[in-house]
Amino acid sequence: MERLPYLVPIVLYAILALDHLIPKALGAWVRTHGRTVALIGTAVHLLTLVGAALWRGGTPGFPEALSAAALGMMVAYVIVGASDRLRSLGLLLAPLSVVVLATGMVVPHKTVSALAETGGSSPWLPLHLGLIFAGLGGFSLSAAVGVMFLFVRSRLKGKKNLAALKRLPSLEVLDRIQFRSTLFGFAFLTLGIAAGGAWAAASLTEPFFFDPKVLLTLVIWAWYGIALQVRLVAGWRGRWSALFSIVGFSGLIFSMLVLNFVVQGWHAYGP
Repeated sequence: MERLPYLVPIVLYAILALDHLIPKALGAWVRTHGRTVALIGTAVHLLTLVGAALWRGGTPGFPEALSAAALGMMVAYVIVGASDRLRSLGLLLAPLSVVVLATGMVVPHKTVSALAETGGSSPWLPLHLGLIFAGLGGFSLSAAVGVMFLFVRSRLKGKKNLAALKRLPSLEVLDRIQFRSTLFGFAFLTLGIAAGGAWAAASLTEPFFFDPKVLLTLVIWAWYGIALQVRLVAGWRGRWSALFSIVGFSGLIFSMLVLNFVVQGWHAYGP
């Protein structure tokens, strides 16, 4: 029953996704008020996510993780939706949010193995998860901007359909947004890793550093750190920054949707 309210944000996100995928299919009203629709959807989504956590007694599982990931993506959508030229980024963010949230509604409720020892009532848990998924929202925006940057760059380089590019942001604007969103995501991921490490050090009796999820997360953290470093020091930007963001976000999605189920460790989802 606690998943039924998710139908509201799913429907609203699906409306936005359809408007992006098939322009003018739903009329001018959706395009004009798309950001309002997204705001309503994220507000209901957030209330439902908090309510589901309270319903479960503070023990979030895989459905809540997917829901939080989708929420982070839609918050990024709301941020960029204020500009007509940046609204086109929703072509990636809105459909991906629908897929992730819909998946969260149908998967079984499984919790990570570590909660069996640490419990789900620790104040470290919402802090750790909140920071991690805030970082994921930043990285999702960074990846979406990266894809659009490569698209616009290829069109300009090949001099194809240049008239359509007038509705899209310039390469300079996309590069600036991509850098800021990556920096945002990296800062929150760093804080999330620190909070999770402190919580694990205080609660777990066995070593947690060699957990596969921890190791992959640290690799992804280092990947984004290298991307920021080479941009600031070596001046690599544009195409290279876009590729770094896309690959890094793909690693995060793999970590969240695949790794937890194919390896054993503290972050593996139990029966």
